[in-house]
Amino acid sequence: MIDISSALLSLCPGSQWVVRGNNIEWLDTEQTQPTQEEIVQKIAELEYIEEVEEYKKVRELAYPSSGEQFDKIFHDGVDAWKADIQAIKDAHPKAEIDETILASRQATALFNHQLQEYTHAVTRLSEYQVSVGREEVASTRVIGQEPVLDEDGMATFDDDDAQIMQDITEDYISVTAIQAVDATIEQTTYDDDGVATTDTIENPLITQDNAERAAAQAIVDATPQSVIDQYNS
Repeated sequence: MIDISSALLSLCPGSQWVVRGNNIEWLDTEQTQPTQEEIVQKIAELEYIEEVEEYKKVRELAYPSSGEQFDKIFHDGVDAWKADIQAIKDAHPKAEIDETILASRQATALFNHQLQEYTHAVTRLSEYQVSVGREEVASTRVIGQEPVLDEDGMATFDDDDAQIMQDITEDYISVTAIQAVDATIEQTTYDDDGVATTDTIENPLITQDNAERAAAQAIVDATPQSVIDQYNS
């Protein structure tokens, strides 16, 4: 299976790292961690090479066992053995890497990666800011229909004698309100002697939210227009 680990081994042989899911903890001090874009394209390359070299596995299964081949040579001669082996090679010809196809595979993989990252970033930015909170949103929905009555309380009809109906609606809360978190919190630390020091710091929830939003915005800003157009289509 071609994955992030396979790409890292190919891009940075001998480097030190740990992969947990899709997250990379880079431990190497000699080599620079590859970018996500480089990893995505390397995975596409390795997958293509694996497909190209599939003929080797098929040939291997098609070849007779060593014993059968020796028996063929003993009874029918080397030329007959060569003919059988050549027939297998012809049936499963050697495949070569096509640089055009490889470049196309890498470009497609990169595009799909950028589209996925852009989608996640836009979704993240659409979420409310914890420092601001979220206001309640009221909406209206149709829950049924009822006849339109005239001044005498009688049903009304159109020119085709069809009874005129009207929607029955109700208001409901489509988005609940969420209060903003406190801007700061008190943090108490203790020194080696057990003496406490209390400081006022920014609420960690706000710090994390701002960092995630900044990272998402950076992705949006760096996304090529062709990817954005695909997202909007």
